[in-house]
Amino acid sequence: MVATSRGRLRLTVLQAHRKNCRRTFRPLNEALGLPTAQRLLIELETMGSFLGTQVTFTRSARILKSLAGGTMSAEGIRQILARQAAQVVLPKPHPEQTVLVDATKVKAGHKERGEPVYLAITAEPGPVMNKRPTCRKQLVHLHVGGVTTLKQQLTATGATHMVHDGGEVLTGYAPKIKRCRWHLGHQLKHYLWQDGVPHEFRAAFQETTSHILTDREQGPKRYDRWQANLVALGLTTAANHLSNAADEAFTYLKEPGFAYIDTSPLERAMRELNRRVDIGARWSPKGAENVLKVLFHQRLNETAGGQT
Repeated sequence: MVATSRGRLRLTVLQAHRKNCRRTFRPLNEALGLPTAQRLLIELETMGSFLGTQVTFTRSARILKSLAGGTMSAEGIRQILARQAAQVVLPKPHPEQTVLVDATKVKAGHKERGEPVYLAITAEPGPVMNKRPTCRKQLVHLHVGGVTTLKQQLTATGATHMVHDGGEVLTGYAPKIKRCRWHLGHQLKHYLWQDGVPHEFRAAFQETTSHILTDREQGPKRYDRWQANLVALGLTTAANHLSNAADEAFTYLKEPGFAYIDTSPLERAMRELNRRVDIGARWSPKGAENVLKVLFHQRLNETAGGQT
């Protein structure tokens, strides 16, 4: 029985035995391009794996059965995605490309807050289409777990320009590193809370920080004065946050070649990541990594340059 997108086909398969090499083969399987033990056509496996990157494995199996008459189980879809993830070869960025790095937590593993997912892409402006600018993206790294794997990959890629969210210390893993200005201002809220600033006043501090970070002429000088003001107000935790990011806050003014100076091209991918893994259940770290790697490899690397 062979399962296809048109339903299940019953095939009478005869086996032949070669006397000279004592091997048994199936001529019909060879004519159809089917391995000896395969009961699913590649076409159906492709459909199943695509559905598995979009919705839960159980729902994927139900949709496949409803639309294509397939009999693939949820476990079968999981195994297909695991095999595909193991075969994914991610491209190595060119030295002149800008690598964007971001991370988020997913409900995976045994830790209460889950495990981090580290995602790295290259991004560069694409052509204007329908009067709107586009962005070409490629996935260059994705893994679930500790930051060590990300650092090893950044070292191996040899990228010269990197923009990151500030969640990890990545100094030295690229010659030219820029801290995402949106994350820098957004993270300030947490440190203001630690300093005891009431909720209704935190937005004003964040807005001032954002204005300073976008000031190409006086930004660095204003940034130093703003740190001193925070210290004078007794907001030492917030001031230390800005001080720790000072060397990477205005890199783009001193070092040309950054395609983007924040991680905004990654935000759509991060939303898609959270949508897929938020299923109300806990993943295994490897299971989450397999699904996400295949998902973003299909979206960014197997399309026309990942253009969005």
